[in-house]
Amino acid sequence: MTQQDGQESKAGFLAANYKHQKDFSDNLLVALVSGCTAAAVTATLTYPFDFIKTQQQMNNEAYMKKFKVPGNFPSTLGQMYKGGSALVLGSVIKNGTRLISYNWASKFMAIESHGGETNKTTAPRIVVAGIMSGTIETAWIVPFENIKITMVQNQSLSNELARTKDIGYDITGSKVAHPHSHTRPNTPLYLRQYVSPNAYYSAGIVEEKLRNKAKFAPSKSKSLAQIESLKSYYNKHPSLTLLGTIKEIYMLKGIRGFLSGTFVTYTRQIAISWVWFSSYNAMRQLVNPHQTENAWFGHKHTAVQSLALHVISSLAVITVTQPLDVIKTHMQSKNGKQLFSDSLTTAYKIFLNQGPMAMFKGALPRFLKVLVSGGMTATVYEYVENLVNAAGEEKMFSDA
Repeated sequence: MTQQDGQESKAGFLAANYKHQKDFSDNLLVALVSGCTAAAVTATLTYPFDFIKTQQQMNNEAYMKKFKVPGNFPSTLGQMYKGGSALVLGSVIKNGTRLISYNWASKFMAIESHGGETNKTTAPRIVVAGIMSGTIETAWIVPFENIKITMVQNQSLSNELARTKDIGYDITGSKVAHPHSHTRPNTPLYLRQYVSPNAYYSAGIVEEKLRNKAKFAPSKSKSLAQIESLKSYYNKHPSLTLLGTIKEIYMLKGIRGFLSGTFVTYTRQIAISWVWFSSYNAMRQLVNPHQTENAWFGHKHTAVQSLALHVISSLAVITVTQPLDVIKTHMQSKNGKQLFSDSLTTAYKIFLNQGPMAMFKGALPRFLKVLVSGGMTATVYEYVENLVNAAGEEKMFSDA
Protein backbone atom coordinates (compact mmCIF):
# COMPACT_ATOMS: atom_id res chain seq x y z
CA MET A 1 0.00 0.00 0.00
CA THR A 2 1.46 3.37 -1.01
CA GLN A 3 0.58 6.97 -0.44
CA GLN A 4 -1.03 9.74 -2.46
CA ASP A 5 1.94 11.24 -4.32
CA GLY A 6 4.66 8.70 -3.72
CA GLN A 7 5.27 10.30 -0.37
CA GLU A 8 4.64 9.20 3.14
CA SER A 9 1.34 10.39 4.53
CA LYS A 10 -1.90 8.55 5.00
CA ALA A 11 -3.46 10.85 2.38
CA GLY A 12 -3.36 8.29 -0.37
CA PHE A 13 -4.66 5.54 1.89
CA LEU A 14 -7.63 7.67 2.84
CA ALA A 15 -8.34 8.53 -0.78
CA ALA A 16 -7.95 4.96 -2.00
CA ASN A 17 -10.16 3.54 0.74
CA TYR A 18 -12.69 6.35 1.02
CA LYS A 19 -15.25 4.43 -0.98
CA HIS A 20 -14.75 1.33 1.13
CA GLN A 21 -15.58 3.21 4.30
CA LYS A 22 -18.95 4.27 2.90
CA ASP A 23 -20.28 1.69 0.49
CA PHE A 24 -18.29 -1.00 -1.28
CA SER A 25 -20.48 -0.69 -4.37
CA ASP A 26 -20.20 3.08 -4.92
CA ASN A 27 -19.57 4.40 -8.42
CA LEU A 28 -15.95 3.83 -9.54
CA LEU A 29 -16.17 6.74 -11.99
CA VAL A 30 -16.99 9.14 -9.15
CA ALA A 31 -14.03 7.78 -7.20
CA LEU A 32 -11.73 8.22 -10.22
CA VAL A 33 -12.78 11.82 -10.84
CA SER A 34 -12.57 12.72 -7.16
CA GLY A 35 -9.32 10.85 -6.52
CA CYS A 36 -7.48 12.16 -9.57
CA THR A 37 -8.62 15.72 -8.88
CA ALA A 38 -7.52 15.46 -5.25
CA ALA A 39 -4.16 14.07 -6.36
CA ALA A 40 -3.62 16.90 -8.85
CA VAL A 41 -4.61 19.68 -6.42
CA THR A 42 -2.58 18.30 -3.52
CA ALA A 43 0.52 17.67 -5.65
CA THR A 44 0.30 21.18 -7.12
CA LEU A 45 -0.17 23.07 -3.86
CA THR A 46 2.49 21.14 -1.93
CA TYR A 47 5.10 20.88 -4.69
CA PRO A 48 7.37 23.69 -3.35
CA PHE A 49 8.12 21.42 -0.35
CA ASP A 50 9.12 18.69 -2.80
CA PHE A 51 11.39 21.04 -4.74
CA ILE A 52 13.17 22.25 -1.60
CA LYS A 53 13.55 18.66 -0.35
CA THR A 54 15.13 17.47 -3.60
CA GLN A 55 17.45 20.48 -3.83
CA GLN A 56 18.63 20.05 -0.25
CA GLN A 57 19.36 16.37 -0.86
CA MET A 58 21.44 17.10 -3.97
CA ASN A 59 23.39 20.04 -2.57
CA ASN A 60 26.65 19.68 -0.69
CA GLU A 61 26.76 22.82 1.42
CA ALA A 62 30.29 22.25 2.72
CA TYR A 63 31.57 21.76 -0.83
CA MET A 64 29.89 24.96 -2.06
CA LYS A 65 31.15 26.93 0.92
CA LYS A 66 34.71 25.73 0.35
CA PHE A 67 34.81 27.39 -3.06
CA LYS A 68 32.62 30.34 -2.02
CA VAL A 69 29.88 29.44 -4.48
CA PRO A 70 26.58 31.32 -4.03
CA GLY A 71 23.57 29.20 -3.27
CA ASN A 72 21.36 27.81 -6.03
CA PHE A 73 18.12 28.42 -4.15
CA PRO A 74 15.11 29.52 -6.24
CA SER A 75 14.54 33.23 -6.57
CA THR A 76 10.91 33.13 -7.72
CA LEU A 77 7.84 31.03 -7.07
CA GLY A 78 7.93 29.88 -10.68
CA GLN A 79 11.37 28.35 -10.15
CA MET A 80 10.07 26.43 -7.16
CA TYR A 81 7.57 24.73 -9.47
CA LYS A 82 10.14 23.32 -11.89
CA GLY A 83 9.44 19.60 -12.00
CA GLY A 84 5.91 20.11 -10.72
CA SER A 85 4.37 19.22 -14.08
CA ALA A 86 6.03 15.79 -14.00
CA LEU A 87 4.90 15.12 -10.43
CA VAL A 88 1.31 16.25 -11.03
CA LEU A 89 0.98 14.22 -14.24
CA GLY A 90 2.47 11.18 -12.54
CA SER A 91 0.19 11.63 -9.52
CA VAL A 92 -2.95 11.75 -11.67
CA ILE A 93 -2.02 8.66 -13.73
CA LYS A 94 -0.84 6.80 -10.64
CA ASN A 95 -3.95 7.65 -8.64
CA GLY A 96 -6.23 6.46 -11.40
CA THR A 97 -4.26 3.23 -11.57
CA ARG A 98 -4.48 2.86 -7.80
CA LEU A 99 -8.24 3.23 -7.62
CA ILE A 100 -8.90 0.82 -10.48
CA SER A 101 -6.47 -1.79 -9.21
CA TYR A 102 -7.58 -1.35 -5.58
CA ASN A 103 -11.22 -1.72 -6.60
CA TRP A 104 -10.42 -4.99 -8.34
CA ALA A 105 -8.12 -6.24 -5.57
CA SER A 106 -10.64 -5.44 -2.83
CA LYS A 107 -13.39 -7.41 -4.55
CA PHE A 108 -10.96 -10.23 -5.27
CA MET A 109 -9.87 -10.40 -1.61
CA ALA A 110 -13.51 -10.34 -0.43
CA ILE A 111 -14.42 -13.56 -2.26
CA GLU A 112 -14.41 -16.69 -0.14
CA SER A 113 -12.51 -19.70 -1.48
CA HIS A 114 -15.63 -21.86 -1.16
CA GLY A 115 -19.08 -21.06 -2.41
CA GLY A 116 -18.02 -17.91 -4.29
CA GLU A 117 -20.00 -15.70 -1.93
CA THR A 118 -18.78 -12.23 -1.18
CA ASN A 119 -17.74 -11.80 2.42
CA LYS A 120 -17.22 -8.63 4.42
CA THR A 121 -13.73 -7.30 3.75
CA THR A 122 -11.58 -7.44 6.88
CA ALA A 123 -8.63 -5.25 7.91
CA PRO A 124 -5.98 -7.82 6.82
CA ARG A 125 -7.67 -8.11 3.45
CA ILE A 126 -7.65 -4.33 3.09
CA VAL A 127 -3.89 -4.38 3.71
CA VAL A 128 -3.31 -7.17 1.18
CA ALA A 129 -5.46 -5.40 -1.43
CA GLY A 130 -3.52 -2.23 -0.77
CA ILE A 131 -0.22 -4.04 -1.30
CA MET A 132 -1.47 -5.48 -4.57
CA SER A 133 -2.58 -2.09 -5.91
CA GLY A 134 0.51 -0.43 -4.47
CA THR A 135 2.77 -2.77 -6.40
CA ILE A 136 1.05 -1.77 -9.62
CA GLU A 137 0.92 1.96 -8.95
CA THR A 138 4.54 2.24 -7.83
CA ALA A 139 5.57 1.39 -11.38
CA TRP A 140 4.22 4.80 -12.38
CA ILE A 141 6.25 6.64 -9.76
CA VAL A 142 9.71 5.80 -11.07
CA PRO A 143 9.70 7.47 -14.54
CA PHE A 144 8.06 10.66 -13.31
CA GLU A 145 10.38 10.86 -10.29
CA ASN A 146 13.39 10.64 -12.64
CA ILE A 147 11.99 13.45 -14.78
CA LYS A 148 11.15 15.57 -11.73
CA ILE A 149 14.61 15.23 -10.18
CA THR A 150 16.32 16.13 -13.47
CA MET A 151 14.12 19.23 -13.80
CA VAL A 152 14.97 20.30 -10.25
CA GLN A 153 18.67 19.80 -11.00
CA ASN A 154 18.35 21.76 -14.24
CA GLN A 155 16.80 24.70 -12.39
CA SER A 156 19.51 24.51 -9.73
CA LEU A 157 22.24 24.40 -12.40
CA SER A 158 20.67 27.33 -14.23
CA ASN A 159 20.79 29.39 -11.02
CA GLU A 160 24.39 28.38 -10.38
CA LEU A 161 25.46 29.35 -13.90
CA ALA A 162 23.83 32.75 -13.53
CA ARG A 163 25.39 33.41 -10.13
CA THR A 164 28.90 32.14 -10.90
CA LYS A 165 29.45 33.56 -14.38
CA ASP A 166 32.30 35.73 -13.08
CA ILE A 167 33.93 33.05 -10.94
CA GLY A 168 36.80 32.50 -13.38
CA TYR A 169 36.19 28.90 -14.44
CA ASP A 170 33.46 26.61 -15.74
CA ILE A 171 31.52 25.05 -12.86
CA THR A 172 30.39 22.16 -15.09
CA GLY A 173 33.95 20.84 -15.20
CA SER A 174 34.62 21.25 -18.91
CA LYS A 175 37.41 23.75 -18.20
CA VAL A 176 40.17 23.33 -15.58
CA ALA A 177 40.59 25.61 -12.61
CA HIS A 178 42.01 29.08 -13.04
CA PRO A 179 45.83 29.23 -13.38
CA HIS A 180 46.29 30.68 -9.91
CA SER A 181 45.14 27.45 -8.28
CA HIS A 182 47.74 26.19 -5.78
CA THR A 183 46.65 22.56 -5.87
CA ARG A 184 48.80 19.89 -7.43
CA PRO A 185 48.02 19.00 -11.06
CA ASN A 186 47.38 15.35 -10.19
CA THR A 187 44.61 16.39 -7.76
CA PRO A 188 41.13 15.51 -9.07
CA LEU A 189 39.43 18.41 -10.84
CA TYR A 190 36.48 18.50 -8.43
CA LEU A 191 38.95 19.14 -5.58
CA ARG A 192 40.67 21.97 -7.47
CA GLN A 193 37.48 23.81 -8.28
CA TYR A 194 33.73 23.63 -7.75
CA VAL A 195 32.08 21.17 -10.11
CA SER A 196 28.30 21.36 -9.80
CA PRO A 197 26.59 18.08 -8.86
CA ASN A 198 23.65 19.37 -10.90
CA ALA A 199 25.67 19.15 -14.13
CA TYR A 200 26.40 16.05 -16.18
CA TYR A 201 29.87 14.84 -15.27
CA SER A 202 32.26 14.19 -18.13
CA ALA A 203 33.83 10.73 -18.45
CA GLY A 204 37.04 12.09 -16.92
CA ILE A 205 35.30 13.48 -13.84
CA VAL A 206 33.31 10.28 -13.36
CA GLU A 207 36.58 8.35 -13.45
CA GLU A 208 38.09 10.71 -10.90
CA LYS A 209 35.05 10.43 -8.66
CA LEU A 210 35.21 6.65 -8.73
CA ARG A 211 38.96 6.38 -8.20
CA ASN A 212 39.44 9.60 -6.16
CA LYS A 213 42.51 10.57 -8.20
CA ALA A 214 43.29 12.45 -11.39
CA LYS A 215 43.38 10.48 -14.61
CA PHE A 216 44.48 11.31 -18.11
CA ALA A 217 41.60 11.77 -20.53
CA PRO A 218 40.71 8.41 -22.11
CA SER A 219 40.52 7.93 -25.83
CA LYS A 220 36.98 8.56 -27.00
CA SER A 221 35.00 6.37 -29.35
CA LYS A 222 32.54 7.98 -31.75
CA SER A 223 29.53 7.15 -29.56
CA LEU A 224 31.26 8.34 -26.38
CA ALA A 225 32.31 11.57 -28.07
CA GLN A 226 28.70 12.17 -29.09
CA ILE A 227 27.46 11.62 -25.52
CA GLU A 228 30.16 13.93 -24.15
CA SER A 229 29.12 16.58 -26.67
CA LEU A 230 25.48 16.26 -25.57
CA LYS A 231 26.52 16.55 -21.93
CA SER A 232 28.42 19.74 -22.69
CA TYR A 233 25.44 21.17 -24.56
CA TYR A 234 22.89 20.41 -21.82
CA ASN A 235 25.27 21.69 -19.16
CA LYS A 236 25.22 25.03 -20.94
CA HIS A 237 21.52 24.89 -21.83
CA PRO A 238 19.68 22.88 -19.13
CA SER A 239 16.11 21.98 -20.10
CA LEU A 240 13.47 23.71 -18.01
CA THR A 241 10.34 22.22 -19.60
CA LEU A 242 8.72 18.80 -19.25
CA LEU A 243 9.07 17.75 -22.90
CA GLY A 244 12.58 19.20 -23.14
CA THR A 245 13.67 17.23 -20.07
CA ILE A 246 12.15 14.01 -21.41
CA LYS A 247 14.10 14.50 -24.65
CA GLU A 248 17.26 15.29 -22.68
CA ILE A 249 17.05 12.13 -20.58
CA TYR A 250 16.28 9.95 -23.59
CA MET A 251 19.14 11.33 -25.70
CA LEU A 252 21.70 10.90 -22.93
CA LYS A 253 20.52 7.71 -21.22
CA GLY A 254 17.86 6.06 -23.38
CA ILE A 255 14.81 4.31 -21.93
CA ARG A 256 16.83 3.11 -18.92
CA GLY A 257 17.23 6.73 -17.87
CA PHE A 258 13.56 6.73 -16.82
CA LEU A 259 13.87 3.56 -14.75
CA SER A 260 16.71 4.45 -12.37
CA GLY A 261 16.08 3.74 -8.69
CA THR A 262 13.27 1.24 -9.28
CA PHE A 263 14.27 -1.16 -6.50
CA VAL A 264 14.88 1.51 -3.85
CA THR A 265 11.57 3.17 -4.78
CA TYR A 266 9.67 -0.07 -4.15
CA THR A 267 11.60 -0.54 -0.91
CA ARG A 268 10.73 2.97 0.23
CA GLN A 269 7.06 2.53 -0.59
CA ILE A 270 6.86 -0.76 1.34
CA ALA A 271 8.64 0.83 4.31
CA ILE A 272 6.28 3.82 4.22
CA SER A 273 3.22 1.61 4.40
CA TRP A 274 4.61 -0.67 7.09
CA VAL A 275 5.76 2.19 9.35
CA TRP A 276 2.57 4.18 8.91
CA PHE A 277 0.26 1.26 9.63
CA SER A 278 2.34 0.12 12.61
CA SER A 279 2.76 3.52 14.23
CA TYR A 280 -0.80 4.65 13.55
CA ASN A 281 -2.31 1.47 14.97
CA ALA A 282 0.02 1.46 18.00
CA MET A 283 -0.80 5.08 18.88
CA ARG A 284 -4.49 4.43 18.34
CA GLN A 285 -4.37 1.60 20.87
CA LEU A 286 -2.62 3.87 23.35
CA VAL A 287 -5.30 6.53 22.92
CA ASN A 288 -8.09 4.01 23.41
CA PRO A 289 -6.73 0.72 24.81
CA HIS A 290 -10.24 -0.64 25.50
CA GLN A 291 -11.34 -0.43 21.89
CA THR A 292 -12.25 -3.92 20.69
CA GLU A 293 -13.30 -3.17 17.12
CA ASN A 294 -11.18 -4.70 14.38
CA ALA A 295 -12.15 -2.11 11.78
CA TRP A 296 -9.36 0.29 10.90
CA PHE A 297 -11.68 3.27 10.61
CA GLY A 298 -14.24 2.38 13.24
CA HIS A 299 -12.59 4.24 16.09
CA LYS A 300 -14.02 7.53 17.27
CA HIS A 301 -11.41 10.15 18.10
CA THR A 302 -11.56 13.83 18.90
CA ALA A 303 -10.05 16.31 16.44
CA VAL A 304 -7.00 16.75 18.67
CA GLN A 305 -6.49 12.99 18.95
CA SER A 306 -6.82 12.53 15.19
CA LEU A 307 -4.31 15.31 14.55
CA ALA A 308 -1.88 13.85 17.07
CA LEU A 309 -2.18 10.39 15.47
CA HIS A 310 -1.46 11.88 12.06
CA VAL A 311 1.52 13.94 13.26
CA ILE A 312 3.14 11.12 15.21
CA SER A 313 2.66 8.48 12.50
CA SER A 314 3.96 10.89 9.87
CA LEU A 315 6.99 11.72 12.01
CA ALA A 316 7.72 8.01 12.41
CA VAL A 317 7.53 7.52 8.66
CA ILE A 318 9.94 10.38 7.97
CA THR A 319 12.41 9.19 10.60
CA VAL A 320 12.55 5.64 9.27
CA THR A 321 12.31 6.21 5.52
CA GLN A 322 14.21 9.47 4.97
CA PRO A 323 17.54 7.68 4.27
CA LEU A 324 15.78 5.63 1.59
CA ASP A 325 14.40 8.82 0.06
CA VAL A 326 17.88 10.40 0.00
CA ILE A 327 19.34 7.28 -1.63
CA LYS A 328 16.56 7.28 -4.21
CA THR A 329 17.17 10.92 -5.11
CA HIS A 330 20.89 10.36 -5.66
CA MET A 331 20.35 7.21 -7.71
CA GLN A 332 17.84 9.05 -9.92
CA SER A 333 20.06 12.12 -10.34
CA LYS A 334 21.86 13.02 -13.55
CA ASN A 335 25.03 11.15 -12.62
CA GLY A 336 23.48 8.49 -10.40
CA LYS A 337 23.83 5.59 -12.81
CA GLN A 338 27.51 6.33 -13.41
CA LEU A 339 28.50 6.95 -9.79
CA PHE A 340 26.34 4.46 -7.88
CA SER A 341 25.97 0.80 -8.72
CA ASP A 342 23.35 -0.06 -6.09
CA SER A 343 21.54 1.27 -3.02
CA LEU A 344 24.12 0.10 -0.47
CA THR A 345 26.97 1.70 -2.43
CA THR A 346 25.00 4.92 -2.66
CA ALA A 347 24.36 4.98 1.10
CA TYR A 348 28.00 4.24 1.83
CA LYS A 349 29.32 7.01 -0.41
CA ILE A 350 26.87 9.61 0.89
CA PHE A 351 27.67 8.66 4.48
CA LEU A 352 31.43 8.71 3.82
CA ASN A 353 31.60 11.93 1.80
CA GLN A 354 28.98 14.08 3.55
CA GLY A 355 28.53 12.54 6.99
CA PRO A 356 25.64 10.74 8.71
CA MET A 357 23.35 13.79 8.77
CA ALA A 358 23.34 13.81 4.97
CA MET A 359 21.08 10.76 5.13
CA PHE A 360 18.35 13.00 6.59
CA LYS A 361 18.62 15.95 4.24
CA GLY A 362 15.25 17.33 3.21
CA ALA A 363 13.46 15.76 6.17
CA LEU A 364 11.79 18.99 7.31
CA PRO A 365 10.16 20.00 3.99
CA ARG A 366 9.13 16.38 3.43
CA PHE A 367 7.52 16.27 6.88
CA LEU A 368 5.69 19.57 6.25
CA LYS A 369 4.38 18.21 2.96
CA VAL A 370 3.05 15.14 4.74
CA LEU A 371 1.22 17.22 7.34
CA VAL A 372 -0.40 19.45 4.74
CA SER A 373 -1.21 16.81 2.13
CA GLY A 374 -2.94 14.41 4.53
CA GLY A 375 -5.95 16.55 5.33
CA MET A 376 -5.90 18.34 1.98
CA THR A 377 -6.33 15.16 -0.04
CA ALA A 378 -9.27 13.92 2.03
CA THR A 379 -10.92 17.38 1.96
CA VAL A 380 -10.58 17.89 -1.79
CA TYR A 381 -11.68 14.31 -2.45
CA GLU A 382 -14.90 14.69 -0.48
CA TYR A 383 -15.64 18.14 -1.97
CA VAL A 384 -15.21 16.96 -5.57
CA GLU A 385 -17.17 13.79 -4.85
CA ASN A 386 -20.12 15.84 -3.62
CA LEU A 387 -19.96 18.03 -6.73
CA VAL A 388 -19.85 15.04 -9.08
CA ASN A 389 -22.70 13.30 -7.28
CA ALA A 390 -24.79 16.48 -7.36
CA ALA A 391 -24.07 16.96 -11.06
CA GLY A 392 -24.95 13.33 -11.71
CA GLU A 393 -28.45 13.87 -10.33
CA GLU A 394 -29.13 16.78 -12.65
CA LYS A 395 -31.01 16.05 -15.89
CA MET A 396 -30.33 18.08 -19.03
CA PHE A 397 -33.17 19.86 -20.82
CA SER A 398 -35.69 18.79 -18.19
CA ASP A 399 -38.78 20.86 -17.59
CA ALA A 400 -38.60 23.25 -14.69
